[in-house]
Amino acid sequence: MRKSRAQARQARMHILWGSVALFVVGLIAAVAIYVQVTTPPPPDETTLCPASGPVGHAVLLVDRTDPLNFTQKQAFQALLEEIITRKVAPGELLSVFVLGEDYTATSKPVIELCNPGDGSDKSEWTANIKRLNRQFEQKFRGPMLALANELHSQQPAKFSPVLEMIQLASINGFRTHNVDGPRTLILVSDMLHNTSSFSMYKGEYDYKRFLESPYGRKVNADLAGVEVELHYVLNTPNLQTRRHLKFWEDHFSNTGARVVSVRPLEG
Repeated sequence: MRKSRAQARQARMHILWGSVALFVVGLIAAVAIYVQVTTPPPPDETTLCPASGPVGHAVLLVDRTDPLNFTQKQAFQALLEEIITRKVAPGELLSVFVLGEDYTATSKPVIELCNPGDGSDKSEWTANIKRLNRQFEQKFRGPMLALANELHSQQPAKFSPVLEMIQLASINGFRTHNVDGPRTLILVSDMLHNTSSFSMYKGEYDYKRFLESPYGRKVNADLAGVEVELHYVLNTPNLQTRRHLKFWEDHFSNTGARVVSVRPLEG
């Protein structure tokens, strides 16, 4: 009888430990399935964009038709760092265009990459934070900051086709990718358009008259839903007046965009 009771107790212990083992195995399987389901597929190796596509799009257009002075270069470097680390969210695409004297030679972005995220918003349980941070620094932040010197010129250009470059940034930037998410155009320029067809150096700021001209209709762009940030390079303050800004506010409004901030670049 005593032996039977011992055997029964042993059998109950086997059942208990077997149940515990099954529970642990089930828990591990459930966690593995959860991680697999909730972990997104890896980003594109070339663009660093999410497999499902960018979640937003920022276009940076830098005017290099006039050289920046020392202080302006420092301010631009700080702005570029701000754009890379704070303005472009993880998963958003950043396209960088350069405004040159010959807009046909600079019609395509010099670089396009998504912010892959630095891992600061991830959990160590579901992500390799060190690897994400290394990828952010080496494949996104590093290449973007390395562009800084390429975005400056040493000599002033004869022409500054700002309107044409905005049009091309719309076509080869926003329209090409057609991102379903927030879209921002960041302009670093004195915004003094100057071509043989239209020159702001003559003080021509009447937007209604400009829009009614053949040239005005020719350079119109489609920027519907885009938020615009203007970073003014104040090279000629006597021309960069409130009337000058009003011209650009009217122009962007006509394209369907909205100017959300105007900030002078220090220097």
